Amino acid sequence: MKTCNGRTAPGTIGKRLKGWLKGTPLLAIPVMFFLRVMRGFYSYRFILKEANPSESGRIYFMDYDGSGDTYITCAYLKARGLLTKEDCFVASGGLSLKVAKLFGFGYYLQLPPKAALTVRMMERFYGQRLKFLPLLYESDYLEYSGLLRRMAGYRGLNFMRLLQVGFEANFGLDYEESLWIQPDIPYTAEELNTLFREYRLPPGRTVLIAPYAGKHDRWNIPISFYTDLAQKLTENGFVVCTNSCNPEREPVIPGTLPILVPHRLIKAFCEKGGYFIGLRSGLCDIISGAAGCRKVIIYGDMPIPSLTASHREFFSLNAMGLCADAIEMDFTGDGRRLIPEICQLFGKRQEE
Repeated sequence: MKTCNGRTAPGTIGKRLKGWLKGTPLLAIPVMFFLRVMRGFYSYRFILKEANPSESGRIYFMDYDGSGDTYITCAYLKARGLLTKEDCFVASGGLSLKVAKLFGFGYYLQLPPKAALTVRMMERFYGQRLKFLPLLYESDYLEYSGLLRRMAGYRGLNFMRLLQVGFEANFGLDYEESLWIQPDIPYTAEELNTLFREYRLPPGRTVLIAPYAGKHDRWNIPISFYTDLAQKLTENGFVVCTNSCNPEREPVIPGTLPILVPHRLIKAFCEKGGYFIGLRSGLCDIISGAAGCRKVIIYGDMPIPSLTASHREFFSLNAMGLCADAIEMDFTGDGRRLIPEICQLFGKRQEE
């Protein structure tokens, strides 16, 4: 790709260079060793030096900077009684750290996302267990083995089940098929009520739309779809909000109220407002347990490295056991068929 002045874009050069290195093993091996394995080793030493848990505490390590991954792993640890004030959470990036702080670990440590990923690369080279506990079953950087990633969706192996497999393999937590109850996230009712008063939101008649996933992606769902949907919902008497962390990177849906609901309030916000429509993202994991909320989860064009499962099959909130009442829809074509379907679902709720 060329820029307007005729130069090749930096990202394109990087991709070409990476592709050339992969096709040149004699150069790729030492380059990858120093850029990934050795960087991972220094990050590993940094964690062991700085985490400083108590003698009875554990160090839990998150190598991916996703809000959903962090929420599910922390919630499951707490539900199984494995989270104490003696434990340390090592976060990959600021978002992971922010979500982990909802669960009350005794210690926290933050690494840059790329540095955290290289620790798992170093782990594979090292060939032995790390002195702390990885939370994810397999790192993004293990692209050349990828056995569990290729098994995604096989005979119902969804994301939650593979996480549980990883928990047993990485730190001996017995795999269990039984349902688990998500722990409550502390918040103050006054803070929630203030938010509703400030934006003049009617309880039971407020729709929160979350059209963005991590790194501000929309997964090929156009804003025009959400615009038309919001207009229909407004005509039906709802107040519609767009959850946006940055208006420049995450433009607000025309005709809706811009709002950023803090993670600690998002579940309670949906329970009070009554309605949520979201592109499948980590935020959907966090609101999955919202009681009395009509939850519509939309799956866009997000491929996963699986031979047997679709994105929806692998990340379904219902199949993962996070809830049983999510209304999950695939976005196909221009998505127009979903608009009357969603309005009808919400209309039925109005009559109840």
